Amino acid sequence: MGRRRLRLQKSARSYLLAGLVLLGCGGFANPAPAGDQLARGEYLARAGNCTSCHSRENGRELAGGVAFDTAFGTLYSSNITPDDATGIGQWSDDEFVRAMREGVGRDGEHLYPAFPYTAYTQLSRDDILAIKAYLMSQPAVEYRPPANEMTFPFNHRSLLWFWKQLNFDDARFEPDPARSEAANRGAYLAEALGHCGACHTPRNWSQGLDTGSKYAGAVQQGWAAFNITPSEDGIGDWSDAELAQYLHNGHVPNKYVAGGPMAEVVTDSLRYLSEADIQAMVAYLRTLEPRAGDVPTVQAAREASAAIEHDAQAAKAGEALFENACASCHLPDGRGVGGASSAFIEHSAVRDPRGMNLIRVILNGIDRTGADGRAFMPAYRDLLSNEQIATLANYIGRRHGGYDAQFTAADIVAARED
Repeated sequence: MGRRRLRLQKSARSYLLAGLVLLGCGGFANPAPAGDQLARGEYLARAGNCTSCHSRENGRELAGGVAFDTAFGTLYSSNITPDDATGIGQWSDDEFVRAMREGVGRDGEHLYPAFPYTAYTQLSRDDILAIKAYLMSQPAVEYRPPANEMTFPFNHRSLLWFWKQLNFDDARFEPDPARSEAANRGAYLAEALGHCGACHTPRNWSQGLDTGSKYAGAVQQGWAAFNITPSEDGIGDWSDAELAQYLHNGHVPNKYVAGGPMAEVVTDSLRYLSEADIQAMVAYLRTLEPRAGDVPTVQAAREASAAIEHDAQAAKAGEALFENACASCHLPDGRGVGGASSAFIEHSAVRDPRGMNLIRVILNGIDRTGADGRAFMPAYRDLLSNEQIATLANYIGRRHGGYDAQFTAADIVAARED
């Protein structure tokens, strides 16, 4: 959310067909017939989540201009509609493949890795060209995104050559013979297309992915992307059915709920995937090495919450805000009314002592569409003051999260600016 708010999409054509004919994945499945290239490209573009990054709020789809704040400045996504002057209308197949696989633009310039070519490099040429065919079939939009605002010396793209030597492996996807066919398919979807690691893997000193902590959780654009390895504090206690339901719908009734950028991924990408592909991704996630995250388990939060001493005056103020803003859906005791309004203690956002997702969800709400329909929570950024949001977040953290939350109005001001 913030600058990257959810963009609800119209129903796309031919997704069921495309789900059946995708299968161009590194040699372990047959590519679609040529006549299905557009449907396949549309499906692949959804799986690669092109829409979220290339469609700015209130802008035309795929025309770019979405801002990405980094430690080195602000980047703006490019126009990938087939406009000749401002988009990719004049790009050859080889130029497009080179950008996707090597991170090199049409004029030979190195591309910033906010564009996830470090993942797309694994894609087969057939799949890349199917994506290009789909993009070229979309309406051309004449729009030139703002110029990047990178600080010196990072505004010199030539430095990216050195970054690539440290952090980029120009190599195609190869199935792992130790994995099942489904898990290999899931690996292609998660690693090459979905680039899940770009959010869920922390960065090293050079802002490359820290592969030693793969999928153990990270912070991106002010949001926490939580641990999705099969550890106790990751997805270890999720059933396969729950994980599949979460990926497809954005929530598991009475349990887990996706917000922020993950809600965008569900809305713009995962809800369009076939059941077989969702199950393949689940199979792949189960093969990951379990790694410790930094959010307490539900049981640990319950035990800690019972031991927290509450300031009576602060607790009373927080409870009053909770009853007015939250209790109608989540109930006064936080158990939730069911469906997407689930038990607070189940949410990683509530149990995370950093509180970043909790505060941002209160500020921005949730507007997510999964395969099972829309889920909505109102935003309170214009309804509550900074002091009130801090009071409410502290109450939720202490009562339901199991930690002694001490958020201030200054924390809320900082979150508003993200």
